[in-house]
Amino acid sequence: MSRTGKNLKACRAGLTLVEILVVSVIFSIVVLSLFTVFRGALDSWRKSETLLDIYQNARFALELMRKEIPSAVLYQKSDNTGYWTKFQGNDKGGTYIIKSGSVADELFLVAPVEDNPGMQDLCEIGYWLRDDNCLMRHFEYFNGSTVPVVYDFSNNSSGTFSDDIIARNVTDLQFTYYYKSAVGGLPATTVSEWNSGLDLLDGSPSQNYDDGNNAKVPDGLPNAVAVSITIQSRDGSQKRTFTDFIRVQ
Repeated sequence: MSRTGKNLKACRAGLTLVEILVVSVIFSIVVLSLFTVFRGALDSWRKSETLLDIYQNARFALELMRKEIPSAVLYQKSDNTGYWTKFQGNDKGGTYIIKSGSVADELFLVAPVEDNPGMQDLCEIGYWLRDDNCLMRHFEYFNGSTVPVVYDFSNNSSGTFSDDIIARNVTDLQFTYYYKSAVGGLPATTVSEWNSGLDLLDGSPSQNYDDGNNAKVPDGLPNAVAVSITIQSRDGSQKRTFTDFIRVQ
């Protein structure tokens, strides 16, 4: 073989510029496709983690309320109304709001609590939304040194008091109270405020009737409470509202 033929064969053994460009384009397309798939999977995983965090927050808070609200105890036999147990629902921005820094509805009640460290069975329990988007649980137990107890849902000197965070990133908290507004009727009438020790209904829209069709004066306990909690993700990109219907009596 001549020297010219050998040189021509050596030149043909490499890749042309066009071939290199074609391979580069194909490689870029493959890499871009893989990156797109990977990014989509990563975004889906992040969204799933965000939703899981939101649902876990709501689940814990609602399970606690489902456990404690139906246990509400109502005692109104003392001549001194200050010693009555209470079931009090305060509307957002209303005149009865108890907690400083509260930005939504509040609900307070008296009930026995499992693993209560105090000497008395009944404790104060409450739920309210703090201005830093933390859903709080008011809890106060009593050691028996002061009897009878005045249940006022503030820091009582005769009890041990705490406000604990039960959910974060909560943007709204609403309570709606259901009661029987007519003799023989169903507990389908609703109001946004409740106070077992007062006669807030006072015939407008009507009284609260018990199962024996007797008008409750004062209002006593509602039949049920609808709870609505709105929780957003930590980055604020997603928001979910959870609603539960809890029977009281």
